[in-house]
Formats: sequence, C-alpha cells, structure tokens
Amino acid sequence: MSNTVLDALREKIVSDYLVKTPGSQVMFERARKVLPGGTSGNLRFFKPYPLYMSHGDGARSFDVDGSPYIDCFLCNGPLLLGHRHPAVEGGIAELQSVGSLVVNPEVLVTCAEKLVELSPCADQVRFLNSGTEAVMTAVRYARAYTGKDKVLKFYGHYHGQDDQFLLGVYPNRDRFGDGIPDASIENTLTLPCGDEDAFKALLNSRDDIACVILDPAMHAGGLWSVETEFLQLLRDVTCEKGVVLIFDEVIAGFRLGLGGAQEYHGVKSDLVIYGKALSGGEKLGAVAGAAEFMEVTNPLASQGVPRAFQSGTGNDGTMALAAALGAMGEYERLAQSGEYDRLWTRVEDFEHFLKAIFAEFEIDLHINRLCSMMQLFISSKPASFANYATLDNSLLDLFYLGLINHGLMLSLPTSNHVYFSFAHDNQVFADMKTAVRATLETYPFTDAYKSQL
Repeated sequence: MSNTVLDALREKIVSDYLVKTPGSQVMFERARKVLPGGTSGNLRFFKPYPLYMSHGDGARSFDVDGSPYIDCFLCNGPLLLGHRHPAVEGGIAELQSVGSLVVNPEVLVTCAEKLVELSPCADQVRFLNSGTEAVMTAVRYARAYTGKDKVLKFYGHYHGQDDQFLLGVYPNRDRFGDGIPDASIENTLTLPCGDEDAFKALLNSRDDIACVILDPAMHAGGLWSVETEFLQLLRDVTCEKGVVLIFDEVIAGFRLGLGGAQEYHGVKSDLVIYGKALSGGEKLGAVAGAAEFMEVTNPLASQGVPRAFQSGTGNDGTMALAAALGAMGEYERLAQSGEYDRLWTRVEDFEHFLKAIFAEFEIDLHINRLCSMMQLFISSKPASFANYATLDNSLLDLFYLGLINHGLMLSLPTSNHVYFSFAHDNQVFADMKTAVRATLETYPFTDAYKSQL
C-alpha cells in the first residue's frame, strides 16, 4: 500500500519513533553486523528497526533508553503471568543449588506429576526444549503407534519450524518460506478448518493417516478459533478410524483455562503439546497423553509394542522445570480464585473500547478475541480467514508503531499477535485506553484509511 496520505502518516510516525528510541537505533547498528536482521527471530524484526529491551517487570517492558512500554506482545505469548513473576522466579531460586543440568532431577518427577494432574487427557508426559520439538515428537509417537505415515493439518494452523509443517499457514499449500523440499511435505495432508464434509470424506477414503493435528485457537491464521462441534467431530471420527488426535496447545495451553482447550471445549485429545506459558517464559515444551499412546517411547514396554526414540540433552533442565512447576501452581491458584474470568472480562471490555473508538474515528475494525488473546483487522471486507489472510496490513502496522510511540506495545508491527497477562490489571487497561486515544488523535489514521477505500 502506498499513497501520499499514507506516506505522510508513515513519515510522521517513523520520525517520532526515531526520536523516542535512539538507543535502539544504535543497538540495531551493532546487532545487524552479527545477527541477521539484528534479531534472533524474524517475528522480532520490524521497520525502521526493532526495539531493544533492557528488562521487563509485570505488565511492562523497558527499552535500552529506559522508556517503559505496556507489553501486550509478551514475547509472543508465553508470559501469561507477566514479566518476572514471583512464582516463576521463586521456583528457579529454590533450585539454584541443584545446578542447571543433572540426570533425572527430582523436580522432573514433581513437574510431570503436576502437568498430568492438570492436563485432561494426560497419564504421562515427556519434556522437551520447545514447542517445535514437542510437535515433532508427538507426530513420531502417532506414526509409531499406528504404523502409518500421513499427517493431516489444517489451513491457518502453525505447528512450529519442522519442514513438514511449514506449509498451509494461508488458505493454500504454499510453503512458509524457502528451503523446504518437496520430500518434506509429501506426507502432510491439508484441509480447510471447519469443513466437516471434506474431513469425513478424506478419512473415509484413506487408511494411511497416522494423526490429525490442530491448534484449537487457530492462532497463526488470525485467531479464528475452532468450533466445539468441529472438535467433537474430529474426536468421534478419529476414534472410529483409529487415527491419533493431537491438540497443539503451545498457544492455547493454560491461556484458555487451567486445562487449556480440552477443558474449554470439553473435548479430549489423545496427545497434547505444551510450550510457551507452560514454564512462564523459560525454554520448555512437553508432550502429554494417555498411557496407551505414550507407551511407544517407554523402554520397558512389552515385546511387540512399537518403539519411538525420544531423548535430548536439555530436556530436563532444572531451571525450566522449576519455572514450570511454579507457573502451574500459580495458574491453579488463579483458576481457583476466579482470576481467569476476571482477566477475560477486562480483555472483553478493552475489545469493546477498541471497536467504539475506531468507529468514532470512522475506521472499520474487526477483532478476533479468544480469552486473553486478540488480533485486529482494519478492513471493510466480510470477516473470514479467506478474506483476511492476505490483507495489506500496512495501516495496522503503523497503528502498532504509533502506539509504541505512546508507550503501548500492543503488538509488534508485522506480528498482529496481541496477548494479555494476569499482570494487566484495571489500571494497566486504563493506561492502554489512554494510549490508543492519544495515538488516533495524534496521527491522521482516519484520512489514511479513507484514502485507500
């Protein structure tokens, strides 16, 4: 998108950003020499240069210039408790004397017991280093259990960085970047999410499908979520066909409630994948599930049981497990005291505020919200995954950058992933509303929007 009005808006917002963040500009010039794009991940980059932070505390991050920002990106979601929560930091501090890595630490067993207690489908669990590793492992278990190779994923669902899943993020089989060979995706089948007839027809026509995997939040595709009725259909048909059902709850886990998407929708999967919020920001992933499916990785399994290999040097890192144990204990306390519902009410109120103020400024805004997550779309098109998957988000990116100029990191420009934590209390939301209004009053977003109609 490029026109005179939009270019003038961009020039003003970028100019203010340059004035506000000189330390980040200096850091970017250093970082780009040793880090591609100056970051360790593509989602962390945005133009003219990314923010560089010194620390976080509660609902706020502080950049290298010392400027505070209300943080609603939360490092793409894991900080459900906010930055430096005492339950997480306290858990780590308690085990400092243990060392970062020891073989089969006691906290490994305690943490597994707690996750099994909280996860609706889980009898057993294996820990890993990331959500990507957990996805790879869960699919391997499913293939070992069934003796079949094909995997079904849905358009708009993201399952980490393994080549076999880096396709279908949009409403087609386009690959999510280069470097992904044909051979890597030949066993990955794709369908539109929610298409009951297509799903039943596919499973009725094939006997080579090992598993169905999905993100119940459909987060990468725009947070369109997945209807409970469709999840129940998946559950019924996969049971009938002997196909393993995997919920990828790297995003949804603990955000949709203490029991995640399984509890929220009342549908149990065979295997479930955790990451992000599981350990409150430390590096940890997990595969949990019924003993029947987890048995394939058990070295004590009976003769004739398929054997799937899984191991890793850092899978039982003491600090990550201690953080997870502390985080899960805090999630449990928050659930019992009704704090999940109170957070979701605050987020719903903020959603209503955003819709009202955008209407006041005559800008069409659609919001997808699920519990404590949100995504925004500036468009007059009918709301759907198909219509919004390829939107030009130039104006939205400038809105996010303009908010940063007013001390609110609602999302990173180019990301459009908005998360809220339990640290986002009533005063934080009031400050957010002030920043939104100031941004829309300071910059001519209305004129820019109308110029592209």
